Amino acid sequence: MVNYVDTIFCTMMYFLRRAINMKTAIIVDSTATLPENLSSLENVFQIKLSVIFPDGEVREDSSDPQVISDYYNELENMTTLPTTSQPTNGQIYDLYEEIIQAGYEEVYGIVIASQLSGTLSSLEAVSRTFTDQVTTHMIDAKSTSAVSQHLVAECLRLLAAGYTADTIVPALKQVADESETYILVGSLDNLVKGGRLSATGAFFGNLLKITPLIKIDRAGSLEVIDKIRTERKMREKFKAIYQTAHAKYGDRLHLAIAHSNALERALNIVGNMSDDIDISQVSVSGLTPVVGTHVGNGSIGIFLLVDADL
Repeated sequence: MVNYVDTIFCTMMYFLRRAINMKTAIIVDSTATLPENLSSLENVFQIKLSVIFPDGEVREDSSDPQVISDYYNELENMTTLPTTSQPTNGQIYDLYEEIIQAGYEEVYGIVIASQLSGTLSSLEAVSRTFTDQVTTHMIDAKSTSAVSQHLVAECLRLLAAGYTADTIVPALKQVADESETYILVGSLDNLVKGGRLSATGAFFGNLLKITPLIKIDRAGSLEVIDKIRTERKMREKFKAIYQTAHAKYGDRLHLAIAHSNALERALNIVGNMSDDIDISQVSVSGLTPVVGTHVGNGSIGIFLLVDADL
């Protein structure tokens, strides 16, 4: 006689073991600025966004510090801004074929905010072509840069701890929701070139030495939350933001900065947030050319990163 309880238990254990042993890949877009210890992992794959210059030249996004620095120096002298482009469906298709040929059965796609780029939509569309060969879990970073990088690190940590997608996906979505992104725009002139601010507005903004403070909200949209005139006010603002987040998340909270040729100013702001902050523990990277095209030279991204509560 068949023991249905044993049969069900054995079936459950089979799928549990399969989930734990499943070969898993991570796809992340180029704006994440992955450090070498993450980008060199064999199961981490990057899809590149691009910068398109007015003369038609196309350059792939890059996290190389020298390439980033050179790009911002070049950007400073442009009268017409480049545009940016998401990866093509063909590029994503080729990447999926590479992943499947390498034996991966599961993919986590960690991608720049869907409100800022169509990359997530393209990844979702292409992934449906391969549903019979690989399972894909999409995570909207609801930001970019250091938040995407943090999501990759957290995904790897949770996989190593033996968690499966049923736990990892909601945990990563919570990380994306709880982490905060603030951008200090370095040049109002750049917003004029990009059509986001009138020339008159920029003139008076520069005259009054106003720096817009932008927050990427939980929907992944850009929101101007303040207009700051002095460095002292800026430091006070970020100190209050940090203290509020630290009171809520404690040791789960980490700081990161990403900048476009503004490292010294960024470190000065972060160093004044709290006496408890060890600058040596703050992650520092450059804003990639794709991100920097929109915010301009001299901009600073300050990221409050929250670990998954696991």
